[in-house]
Amino acid sequence: MKKVTSLLIVLLIAQLPLVLLAHADSQFSTYLITIDRGNFDPKSLQLVWGEVVYIADSFPVAVVRVPVGAAGHIAHLKGVKHVSQDGVMSLMGKPSSQPPQSIPWGVQRIGAPNVWGTTSGWVDVNGDGNSEIEVAIFDTGIDTDHPDLVGNIKWGVSVLNGRISTKYNDLNGHGTHVSGTIAALNNNIGVVGVAPKVEIYMLRVLGASGSGSWSDLVIAIDLAIKGPDGVIDKDGDGKIVGDPDDDAPEVFSMSLGGSSAPEELHTAIQTAYNWGITIVAAAGNDGASSPSYPAAYPEVIAVGAIDSSNNVPSWSNRKPEVAAPGVDILSTYPDNTYATLSGTSMATPHVSATVALIQAARLAKGLPPLPPGTFNDSSTSTIRGLLHVTAEDLGSAGYDDLYGYGVVRVDKALEKV
Repeated sequence: MKKVTSLLIVLLIAQLPLVLLAHADSQFSTYLITIDRGNFDPKSLQLVWGEVVYIADSFPVAVVRVPVGAAGHIAHLKGVKHVSQDGVMSLMGKPSSQPPQSIPWGVQRIGAPNVWGTTSGWVDVNGDGNSEIEVAIFDTGIDTDHPDLVGNIKWGVSVLNGRISTKYNDLNGHGTHVSGTIAALNNNIGVVGVAPKVEIYMLRVLGASGSGSWSDLVIAIDLAIKGPDGVIDKDGDGKIVGDPDDDAPEVFSMSLGGSSAPEELHTAIQTAYNWGITIVAAAGNDGASSPSYPAAYPEVIAVGAIDSSNNVPSWSNRKPEVAAPGVDILSTYPDNTYATLSGTSMATPHVSATVALIQAARLAKGLPPLPPGTFNDSSTSTIRGLLHVTAEDLGSAGYDDLYGYGVVRVDKALEKV
């Protein structure tokens, strides 16, 4: 009798996930967990009627969904080291208006046209016809048919609500705008980007409303590190940045953020940084005394905004690492159009593209790519050090809370490459 009873209980428990999954998504919560790969069993989530959404290959983090009432039990599962509840991030752009122009003032301001005779962001080290420089943009997607962008879109993926797909077309406009500042083609129409020949990877992590979840960003970072072929360090030489045998991006551009973030996001950021990827993010538009996340992480270059008169707008968060044009920025927009936006979102791609041009120029000279470096670097042996010493110093001499180390100047940086 006891055996029969036990069997019935087991069968009943086995059916519970099916019953719960039939309920609305609102009865489930998403969590990011740090795992011990050797001890974590994905099937253990069934004990709390949950499911594994994604397990990262690049770092020991998983995204899981469990019923609201079972959330407290996740930490007690074998192999779970830390649990963070998922949260919301959003884009860092602000609408505004300005008459169109062929080369946006921000692209001119950082000296980009002065370097296009040296590099436009495309370099083929091994002669296979493929460039070794890519910028991974984490945003709302991209207008895949825009005539000013289509030639530079190399790969894209969408991660929304834990679902991975190739539907990364932009239904908001923000991602298309950011992409244009980085890589709008020099094709005699519309606008020109800072690096008009650099290849774009688009990681769609924000929906049509401009918001998304930290868990989707974590998944997208793992996918970006692996690149289109889904393999980390294909040739096993310990290098993926600037390596013709790998297709990982050289730069992460993140015009998004939030006031707080889970520990697992930092793990993902640290992993990308340790692989040599330079990470650039918007400082934020809250007028806060310090940058938002992920810009607040020490591995990330936080970018503040300036206007065409070199003023820092009141909404640009303080204590950035560097500043760049971010007010009334004209760029590409969905449906083959152009629009003007403002925000640290618009400042960030100026810096991301600058980093891409630096790495492209080095590879073209037969030099290895520069490592990202740290916030305090003051030599030209790292990306951040090079940006610091060549930035146009505004405000108080040296670093200050308004401009950081100053306004990025790609022309001055390439003089020292």
